[in-house]
Amino acid sequence: MTNSELIKNYTLFHAYFCHLIENDQADAVEDLCDISFKLDQEICKRKITEFQIKDFLKNVNFDPQDLLMVSKYIYPDLDEMNYKVGQS
Repeated sequence: MTNSELIKNYTLFHAYFCHLIENDQADAVEDLCDISFKLDQEICKRKITEFQIKDFLKNVNFDPQDLLMVSKYIYPDLDEMNYKVGQS
């Protein structure tokens, strides 16, 4: 998996995980936490910084639903994400 794929998967996973928790739909929380931990470890192992993640997100084209999830749960203050939401 490339760094770009990892960042995209990492971001989308956490956005949907937050959505599931907020809506009391996270049935296998322990398994989801394990996945989260593994993704976090891989991000750290590759020394991917928060700046690199945000920079990647400025240029990625998410599906409209994914874009809404990321902008709502992960980066509500990232102007580029909010702009894209308005364009969808």
